[in-house]
Amino acid sequence: MVGFLLILLLGSGQPFSWECPDSIQPGETFSLLISCSEAGCAGISAGRVPVSQGLTLLGTSSSTSISTISTPSGRQLTQVVVLEMVYSASLTPGVQAIGPIQLNLHGIGSYTMDEITLVIESSSSVSTSSTSTFPQPTEDVWLAGDLHDPGGRIYPGTRLSIDYYVYSRVEVENVTYWWEAPELGAILDIETIPDSNWESIDSKHDSITRSLLARIEMAPAAAGSLLAAGFRADITGTDYNRWGKVSEWTIESTPIVLPVFPFPDNPPVNWDETLLDSVSVRIQQLPAPPGQGGELSLRVTCLGPGSIYMHESPPLTIQGNATLTEADQGVADNKKWWDFILEPEETGLCILGPDSVVWLDRNSYTYQTEVVEPCTLEVSVIPWADRVIELDTVNSKGSPLCWVTIGVVGVLGMTVLFGTAARKKDKRLASVTSASDLDELLSGLESELSKMLTGKKEYLGYEELDEFLNKCDADSFLSRRILRFWRDLEQSLSDREITGEAFEKLKNNADELLDKLREDLNSNDEKE
Repeated sequence: MVGFLLILLLGSGQPFSWECPDSIQPGETFSLLISCSEAGCAGISAGRVPVSQGLTLLGTSSSTSISTISTPSGRQLTQVVVLEMVYSASLTPGVQAIGPIQLNLHGIGSYTMDEITLVIESSSSVSTSSTSTFPQPTEDVWLAGDLHDPGGRIYPGTRLSIDYYVYSRVEVENVTYWWEAPELGAILDIETIPDSNWESIDSKHDSITRSLLARIEMAPAAAGSLLAAGFRADITGTDYNRWGKVSEWTIESTPIVLPVFPFPDNPPVNWDETLLDSVSVRIQQLPAPPGQGGELSLRVTCLGPGSIYMHESPPLTIQGNATLTEADQGVADNKKWWDFILEPEETGLCILGPDSVVWLDRNSYTYQTEVVEPCTLEVSVIPWADRVIELDTVNSKGSPLCWVTIGVVGVLGMTVLFGTAARKKDKRLASVTSASDLDELLSGLESELSKMLTGKKEYLGYEELDEFLNKCDADSFLSRRILRFWRDLEQSLSDREITGEAFEKLKNNADELLDKLREDLNSNDEKE
């Protein structure tokens, strides 16, 4: 006989009572009832309840009952709010525990309910029953569903996963199973498992094996009570009964009923019925491979337990004439990420965001908003020019005019070469602010970076600049900007047709980068 504990805690200042059996049979389904009759209590809810390994939460539900009593002074109304938690016991005897439980009596306050202990009795005290509609674990074979913890309240659209097992105390030859559609819900995915994965779950008093048959993922379609997918099976054993026939069973799983809550009132306008636990979103620029220019790549990372529900990247707004193209995505270290390539169509500033992600938090039962901070990027488009060089056809011996032309061009080339070398020597001493063309700007940038990073003026190329920036422990993001600007400036030399406004902007950018690098190096010196 199952004994019940009924403990009233009103005398200790806690305005609730609870009711739970003190002993249960192996595999039995039982309920923990928490009730409150205090005036002003609009409902009872609980956070995630810790339980020992021998117990499995099947679902929770709440109800409110109102009764009237006629007294000489008039009619008296009494309201009782009840929270029910349904559990399933394992087949192993022993002492189990539920709690402690953090309760929220809506309209009254929050309270802590102490841990509850109960005992799963040994299988020797189990009595068989042949008239039960649903097979009990005292029979030779039975089915059971194992609900994965949904991690909060269940709303329409919440993804639920249930593992269906067949248990047996005898040798099984064959298992044929099928399922029925859930009521007030839809099946999202079914993974069938071969029935050859039998595993032993031996106890001291009984030998039981089980096999995972299927894993079903479903979601409720509306608020109410979700009846999970029903599971049925035809099982054939290896033993023969007294009439010489092979043992056979047709069984079905115990129904799993789950409460589905309606969405809270006043949802945000931009909420798209996303259900998350919690999530944070960040945007970062990916570093280009060393020594290469490459495209500007971005990564959008979603962290937190709610990220498992995110099948697509959060929408991103772009201010500026540019486009985003998704390049890759993946999951790592409980994070989901998406990589994008930013393709600017004109030189200037490009701003991603600010944006927001709105979801219904199934733990706090409120709508939450995560702001995606804006990311400002300075992009440059490398100008390209198409030139067609036409050459006159000449005979194989060449003409006197051709040889004269080659001689004149050679003399002019030598003159230009020596003159350019002389000018480069002077330009190497020029500064960024005094540069009058692209050659002087690159020479001035090289001179000032060399003096800043090495203490003296010497030759700097792209690879040398990258190496010196790493040695000086410069800020990584600033280093990538300087290297990118250097590469863009080198490639701009191939096209001399640049407007005065664009040239002044390049000078200002170079001067700004030098100032920021100078500040970064000074801050590193102060830290040392």
